[in-house]
Amino acid sequence: MIVKIHKSGKSFSGAATYLTHDPKANTDERVAWTHTHNLASDDVRGAVNEMYLTAENAELLKQEAGIRAGGRATENPVKHVSLNWAPDESPTREHMIETTEDFLRHMKWQEHQALLVAHDDKEYAHVHVLLNVVHPETGLRLDDNFERVRAQEFALEYERENGRIYCEQRLKNPEEREDGPTRPAWLAFRGNQIKFEREEKSLENQNPILIRDPEMPENTNADEWRILKEIQRDERKAFFAAGKLEFNELRNSIYREIRTEFRDRWSDYYAAEKNGGEGVDLAAMKAEIVAEQRAALEERRDEACDELRKSRDGIYRELLDDQRDIRHGLHARQDAGLDNALFLDLARDGNAGRDVVTAFREAADETLMPRNDTVACEGDDRAFESPARSDNGGMRSGANIGANIGEGLGFGLIGFLESIADGFMGAKSAPTPRQREPEHLGPNPFEAAAMEDARKRHLEEADEEARKRQRSYGE
Repeated sequence: MIVKIHKSGKSFSGAATYLTHDPKANTDERVAWTHTHNLASDDVRGAVNEMYLTAENAELLKQEAGIRAGGRATENPVKHVSLNWAPDESPTREHMIETTEDFLRHMKWQEHQALLVAHDDKEYAHVHVLLNVVHPETGLRLDDNFERVRAQEFALEYERENGRIYCEQRLKNPEEREDGPTRPAWLAFRGNQIKFEREEKSLENQNPILIRDPEMPENTNADEWRILKEIQRDERKAFFAAGKLEFNELRNSIYREIRTEFRDRWSDYYAAEKNGGEGVDLAAMKAEIVAEQRAALEERRDEACDELRKSRDGIYRELLDDQRDIRHGLHARQDAGLDNALFLDLARDGNAGRDVVTAFREAADETLMPRNDTVACEGDDRAFESPARSDNGGMRSGANIGANIGEGLGFGLIGFLESIADGFMGAKSAPTPRQREPEHLGPNPFEAAAMEDARKRHLEEADEEARKRQRSYGE
């Protein structure tokens, strides 16, 4: 969690109008919900008016509470704080309200009036707190000493209680913490950040094509496809959320590197300034350091951003390929009539990719591989037919049986396996076309049924191996 304490203000109405509307517009589409704390009205306008009257009558409240009036008047009675959750967290409204109230108690501000406004215009959940710094009963100003330190203590404790530390810098002693980039350094990355976010959005718009539309009424396995669609959508969302963190880390790391490299030169500059160096010489010395530092940062920034872009593009391509293979796997399993609960569980855990699909591929390869007595005769129209069986009542090789089974299934297990091989091992040369058997031979339903049973058996064995691996991971 990140707690931001924004600049204080004078106008409750102005702050509330900004928070309850979209930027530079009269619409309020970004407002998810509002909630009032220690206020008589749940209506935003009534709550704002009540906070304004409380601040205006601070001296009267002091007198009624038996506190000596006087002292400096509060110039900025509006405090603005926001609580921000990590992109992979999905807190409910109730949890966000409860957490905000816990924060106010931690800061000793729980008796003050507050308006909570939650927005949904970001990829992470967040709530804004419009707080009246004037106590509604005593008229006294709230205690804001070391407020940022206290706020970070709350955020660290919240992350500990919820089982994950997002900001490890909070665990370090203050002297060990790394400073974030200065504003000039942050602005130097602004153009690259906008470009990065635009390119990420372009990637995000590349929606994969579903093999079967779960919304089609004739799809009897719609529920399974709907589950897989949701799982894979969440995987892509997590990928793009991680991208923003990667860019921030890149920016911070380059800033730290440049700062470390120029630290000695800045020390020399400040030493010369302390010892009464000439103003002209000091200005020239500073200008030289700033120019070289900026040039080094820009060169390293552009190179690192290009590498990040290439890496992200490659990883996303692999993600889409893996998701495609899993969709093909589900398709083949549905056609085989298998139970897919474990398969979907593994997909949800991120383990249904290469290992499980490879197990299917190996099992099916063993099932569909040609017989040992099959001979590929050059120039023969029936290249995969065994001469020993050519007159044997329509008995066919395993390869031809596999091709016919694939045609019967619609999508085809052979095509499924070839797509997996392409995804994991790269493109390969086109296979020799399989020839259809002459019509007078007719199909052999006994052999086809036997091959289908063998294929199901191997897929079930792969399932059992996956279950064993899952149990071993759990141990």
